[in-house]
Order: sequence, then structure tokens, then C-alpha cells
Amino acid sequence: MTALTLAVERLAAATVLSCHGELVAASAMQLETALSQVLLRPQTRIVVDLAAVATIDCTGVMMLRVTAGIATEQGGSLVLAGPNTQVVNTLREGGSLSTIPTYRTVQAALDSDAGALITETDAAAAPTAWPMNRSDRRTA
Repeated sequence: MTALTLAVERLAAATVLSCHGELVAASAMQLETALSQVLLRPQTRIVVDLAAVATIDCTGVMMLRVTAGIATEQGGSLVLAGPNTQVVNTLREGGSLSTIPTYRTVQAALDSDAGALITETDAAAAPTAWPMNRSDRRTA
């Protein structure tokens, strides 16, 4: 398991929280602590950079959803940026891809570039590692 490391960068447009590693149940408290600290700041526009997140589970997704809701209640926002295909699919399965704006890059998130939003149609189900039909299997 890869540990989760976090870095916070305060910019004029938003606070960027960069995550590196696995965003799973074992690292949920780290993420919750970092997000709660960011929410204490007067500027509650948060960009969560997921570019270096190898995997995310339902606990990580729920933490992001709850924090996005709190940020909205405080008059701010939380958006996601740069997730890989596996993370996008988990966000979609968890119902968060349609509720939390998710951008292809941090810069697109900072610019609120609607053309760079990742949509449900972008999150096609990941291909399976093994063919499902016997006729699809190669023989030696």
C-alpha cells in the first residue's frame, strides 16, 4: 500500500490540495484533517489535485462529497482535477462525478474551464483484464 501525502498551496484563485498515493479508508483521516484545515480559511474555493492518486475507494469518494457539501454551505466550492481512469470510474460509480465538478487539469479547474470538465460519458467502464467470452481468448 502506498501512503498518502498531501501538499497545500494557497493561490489567489483557490487553495490547491495535492494528493499523492492512495485515497482509501486507511488514509481517510489524513484527508479529513487536511480538508477541515482548508475549510477554516476564509477562501473556501478548493481544488483537490488527484493527478498523483493511484487509487481511490468509497471512503475517499465519500470524504470528497461531504467536504464539497460543506464548502458549498459556506458559500465556496470544492472541485477535483487530474484524476486517472481508475479514479474517474470510482468517482462515477460513487455518484460523485455528476455532483462534484471534475476537470482534466488543475489549471482548467482554476480557470473553471467548462470545456475541460470530465463527464459521465468520459467515464466509460474500464476494460476487464481477462476476456469474458471463451471465443475472445487467445489460444497458444
